Amino acid sequence: MHESMLTRKTRHEEDMREVEIIKFIKHNPGSTTNQVVKYMGKNGSSKNSTLDKINDLIEAKRIRDEHVKLNRFHKLFYDDNNDFDLINNQLTKIEKIIDVMDKPLRKIQRLIEDQQKELLRLTDENVPLKQRRKFVSEELYSLQIDYQFTYLHMIDIMFHVLSLHIDERIRTDKDLQILYTKIIRLMRKVSRQFPRNAKFTLDGIISYLGELTSKKDIKVYAQKHNININLINDVIDTVESFKNEFLVQEQ
Repeated sequence: MHESMLTRKTRHEEDMREVEIIKFIKHNPGSTTNQVVKYMGKNGSSKNSTLDKINDLIEAKRIRDEHVKLNRFHKLFYDDNNDFDLINNQLTKIEKIIDVMDKPLRKIQRLIEDQQKELLRLTDENVPLKQRRKFVSEELYSLQIDYQFTYLHMIDIMFHVLSLHIDERIRTDKDLQILYTKIIRLMRKVSRQFPRNAKFTLDGIISYLGELTSKKDIKVYAQKHNININLINDVIDTVESFKNEFLVQEQ
């Protein structure tokens, strides 16, 4: 059997072992380690493999080990408020919102693209600017800014906060991989909802930053607090390089 297939098979067995252990402890709170080992033995898991997985789950704080000193038993409880489940459940809620928002966001984007095509056609036909402006929908522009971009910004903030929580609270490599993989998958979903005219958006931000950093009162305030606002020029240079590498087709 190919090595990668063996790896996938082993990973699947580990995942199923974890699922079965958690299911048993959830249904039987206060189970002893021996009871879990016995149950898992009926499911084909060796004692050492089961104990290793129990220790992993304790380390990850997904199950709680209460040591009874009198009889030296280890009673196991599933922690419903463990960090992994809290973060994973929140990502599931976010995914539902992303899926619900997909249809209206795509509709807005189609309307914007249709409007841009019409404006380009009118420009090619040398229609005066004043007449072309009649075809610009302020309501559509407001939907794009206040509805589409606000949604994307809020989703981005939630991903950022959850990434920090994962970094600070999740201890095992396996749980880290599961949660970060889920965030990346959801980010890919959101990326497909984002407008294709990224160059136009970045150009607008760069122009705004240029105006901001040129204001005398901003410069004075930044200098007073020892903030080097000229460093934003390095950011702009990086963005310009990014545009040349990845957004050439939009130019």
